[in-house]
Amino acid sequence: MVVLLAYASLQFLYVAPSILTSEPRGNAIYSRTKSVLGTALACAAMIAFGATGIHHPLGLATTIPIYLLCALVVAWRLGFAAAVIASLCATVCLDFFCTEPMYALRVTSMQDITALSSFACVSLLASHLSNKVQRTGRALKQQEQQQRLLYQLSCDAHLLDWRAPIGLPLCMLVEQAFHLSGVGIWNASTETFSFSGNAGDTRETLRAAFMARSNFDLDHRPDSVRILHFAARPIGAIVLCGHQLDPLAVSAIANLVASTLERARALKAEVLAESDKFSEQLRSAVLDGLAHAAKTPLTTIAISSAGLIEIGGLTPIQRELVDLIDGQTSRLSALTDKLLRTNRLELHELKLHRAPINLTELLNTTSSEIGPELDPTRLRTNLTHQSQRIQADPELLSMAFLQVLENALKYSPSSTEVLVSTAFTPETVTVSIHNQGSYIPAEERELIFRRFYRSRAVEHRASGTGVGLSASLRAVEAHGGRIWAESDPATGTTFHIALPLTGDTP
Repeated sequence: MVVLLAYASLQFLYVAPSILTSEPRGNAIYSRTKSVLGTALACAAMIAFGATGIHHPLGLATTIPIYLLCALVVAWRLGFAAAVIASLCATVCLDFFCTEPMYALRVTSMQDITALSSFACVSLLASHLSNKVQRTGRALKQQEQQQRLLYQLSCDAHLLDWRAPIGLPLCMLVEQAFHLSGVGIWNASTETFSFSGNAGDTRETLRAAFMARSNFDLDHRPDSVRILHFAARPIGAIVLCGHQLDPLAVSAIANLVASTLERARALKAEVLAESDKFSEQLRSAVLDGLAHAAKTPLTTIAISSAGLIEIGGLTPIQRELVDLIDGQTSRLSALTDKLLRTNRLELHELKLHRAPINLTELLNTTSSEIGPELDPTRLRTNLTHQSQRIQADPELLSMAFLQVLENALKYSPSSTEVLVSTAFTPETVTVSIHNQGSYIPAEERELIFRRFYRSRAVEHRASGTGVGLSASLRAVEAHGGRIWAESDPATGTTFHIALPLTGDTP
């Protein structure tokens, strides 16, 4: 009875922490109660079996295997702690019922002492090994179940409609598959937060974890936060609330969610790219036809205005109107030529006429082509290696520089200057054109190089067609270079044009 009371107290000490943690209260009490009652029944059975030998002694050879089997069953079904109590009870019963003096807790024979000690050691060792095998079996079974759930989650995730937002459906799939209390996902590419269950208050936690690139498990509750990676690139963060999963399963879920999010993003990008490509081909075909069709009437208008001037006899007002017609005709003709040239760039049909050119002279010549309405006197240059020559198509490269210079003057306050500078490396030269007072959001810094796209922040500040930067991009890429924009609300916008260097300095 003393042994049973001690074990019951020990089990109660095990129950209390479980009640205070995340383990369900009912499950903890049921498990501990089952262990106490099972051990008590096993001890009672061993006592009853020993008592049957009061009138017909069984002997150690018969009793030891029975008690050892009982201790192994307790270890297999109820755990090692219960098996220790059962083994101690079996040892006491062997001493009381099977060794001299009989029916007394005293051993006088060295042989009996050796037998009881050996039984206790063997019983405890066998119980430990049995319990270890049981724990290993449970762990393997749990891992197998988790693998099945991961496979099912992978199949269900591939069936999600990628054309619609998949954050919420993906959270619900993970929550239902692993019986979680909540799931939250922070998608860094779209800066959106999706959640299901009780994970609605984890938005800032996920954002902070993503910024810190930190995985962690919460101490006060069974929640885990993992950074979502795709090809070593962080794309978001996920929180799993109220789980009983091992760390490998948590990481596997995070990897599966990351793959699903990236797959949806890639599919959307592919469809958008195909749509843009088709639209661009259609627009190019239409513009090419319109530009060619406009060349004939523009030529007729130019010839007619020149003829009126040659005929003479015009009043000053009439002469002014004819000059205006002639100037606007030339402007339309130049715009038509730019459209045709840009279209050939888009179709990769333009042949470059490379020649050694002086970069400084080309920039100065290009600056002189800027109309007085944009006040070219605002340009300031800081050029280095002024004698450096590069191999390039002067007309095409001048068109690229002119467009960027005009944009810098057009979208900056008239009281500010536009700075043009160059920087050289052994392989490239970079021309930087900086203006103040304009800002291009990060998400638009690639879009502005698409044909006909105009930034929402500046589209109402100045007139434009959205064609110029696209032409600049194609012209620079045709030379094997690249063009990009950097922008800051405080300092303004800088366009960088990097071109490969060929040729030697004179």
